[in-house]
Parts: sequence; structure tokens; C-alpha cells
Amino acid sequence: MKALSLCLIKTFLMGYYCFLNGKISLAAEATVHISDLALLRGYGVFDYLRTYHGIPFRLPDYLERFRASAEYMRLPLRYSDSQISEIIQELLIQSSVKETAGIRLLLTGGHSPDSMTITEPNFAIIVEALGEGDPLHYQHGVSLITYPFKRIFPLAKTTNYIAAIKMLPEVKEKKAFDMLYVWDNHVLELTRNNFFLVQGNTVITAKDDVLQGITRKVILELAAGKFKTEVRAVHYKELQSASEAFLCGSARRIIPVVSIDGNPVGNGHPGEVTRSLMTMFDTYVEEYTSGMQENNPAGYISKRDLQ
Repeated sequence: MKALSLCLIKTFLMGYYCFLNGKISLAAEATVHISDLALLRGYGVFDYLRTYHGIPFRLPDYLERFRASAEYMRLPLRYSDSQISEIIQELLIQSSVKETAGIRLLLTGGHSPDSMTITEPNFAIIVEALGEGDPLHYQHGVSLITYPFKRIFPLAKTTNYIAAIKMLPEVKEKKAFDMLYVWDNHVLELTRNNFFLVQGNTVITAKDDVLQGITRKVILELAAGKFKTEVRAVHYKELQSASEAFLCGSARRIIPVVSIDGNPVGNGHPGEVTRSLMTMFDTYVEEYTSGMQENNPAGYISKRDLQ
């Protein structure tokens, strides 16, 4: 069984390249010491972005958030944004997944002599395949269940996903797409995505105790030109009166939410505002990638783009 598991892991990682502490290699060959604080204490930060047409989407925003997470968790990041950008581009060149790839930035607590003290963090960048998801989710929407939880450091994208992983069997048992965290009667975020409500022509999302998502940021930018937007505390009871709802994230873009805890959102179907934002987001992605390709035909992100 152990040999089979190792074989499956190697097969899954075959063709995926990663950068680890100054060296690019096949992901299946990259290793860290068992004393790493990410293993012993779950101490580390990460970020995750994707490519469209081979172009990393909003890379400067993700690097800014990754650096902020590292600083908040007191993990030194000894690479500049331009260095990280160059590493990503080299990984994409070598990787078998270019057009639609996921890019994972990881900074762990590193080897610790006493299982508590941070010494020299391990820094990794991993390029992996990214599926586009089930088309039915975008067409018909998904269902969520609520769960009373608030991440301990909401503003930092840490590697601590204990609640999400522990509760996954219940999510599957209830045939839900994911969990929506609710704390002190306030709606927060999903396990890996931000959450929006729609009230008529107003697009609403939580302000505090949530990760400041990059897709969330783009949606707010796009919505501001067509809809009223509110970034504020969202009370649990507002789920009952919402006309629409949707989730958003780097990998999944925008997915309509049509049911929460077995209760329909609005009329139980994806709404017009959500559909409009989905179209606006897809159009923006095409414009963004076209602009990047025109400015950088080779696909590289210049230092100017990172400033």
C-alpha cells in the first residue's frame, strides 16, 4: 500500500516542476527536512494564482499579498518580486502545463532545532495543472453549508486548513460544494474562496476577518462601474433576504450560489447580477492577458510591471 501511494504521488507530480531554495527540479524530487516547522507545527504561508493563456494573472497583487502574509507571520522572504517573477516564468517554460496552470508560492517555517524557533525558511514555487471545474457549477450554481468558524489570522494566507479538511466528509455527505464560515452571526468566507451577496442592484462582501482575495478585489473594481458595492459586516440573517449570492477565487473565478443550508438563495437560480459579473470578469481576463502579451511577447513579466 505504501509503495502504491508513493507511486501515485510520483505519477501525479510527473512533468511538474518546482523551485526550492535556489534550485529548479521535478516536483517529485523536491524534499524538505522532517524538522520543518510546516510539518511539526503547521507553520507556513502560501499563495496561489493561475495563468490564462500562459500569462500569470495579476501577479503583482499576489506577490504583494504573499509578502504581507510572510511579514505578518515573521517569515523572512529573501527574494525580490522580480526574482520570483523570473523563476515563475522559467518554471512555466519547463513545465508541461502552460496555458492553464496553477502557481503555488510556499514559505515554510524551515528547519527548527527545538520545534519552535524559526531559523531559515524553505521557499518553494510549484507549477501544477489546473482544471477548469465542472461547467454545470457555472451554469446552474452550487449549494453551500454554513459552519461556525473564523480563521485565526484572517489577513495572512497560512497553510492552516485544519477546519476545512476535517469537515470535508460532512460537506460531501450533505452533497454541498463547500462550507461558508459564519462567526458571531456574521458571514465571512468559504474554506478557499471569498463570498458575495447581492441585494437588488447592490453587491456586498465582508470587510473584516476574511482574506483579501485578489479575485474579490477585481470583482469590486469591475462592479463599481455598474453596480452599487458595499464592503462591510454581513449579518447571518441577510442570507435569507439575499436575491443572489456567489463565490469567487483564483482557480474558480465566479460561481453562482443557489442554496445555503438547504434554503434557496433568491429564486434558487443564478441571478442577473451574478451572470453579468461573470461575463465582465471573463472579458477583463481576455483584455488583461492580451495587454500583457502585447507588452511582453515572450510572456515575461517585466520589472516595470511589478512596480
